[in-house]
Amino acid sequence: MKAAAHALGTDSADKTEEDRASTAFTAVIQAGQAGQASGDLHPDVTVQDIYLLYATAPADQPPAARARWLPLVLPGLTTRARTVEG
Repeated sequence: MKAAAHALGTDSADKTEEDRASTAFTAVIQAGQAGQASGDLHPDVTVQDIYLLYATAPADQPPAARARWLPLVLPGLTTRARTVEG
């Protein structure tokens, strides 16, 4: 988590911000528990996985690259078959 927080530009010394981010990402995972129960979300997805996704998201890339990134990473989170649009 610390490496991802650092990659996002947050100061690891500022525990308040890191704690807030962890709480938010934990809420995302907990909201996904219904997805895990239904088999749509891999049961081993963790808060650290969400940090990694945010840290590696191509936010500074053109829209086409950002649009391509999501279908590439979703199979790592979901159990659904990958579909390619275009």
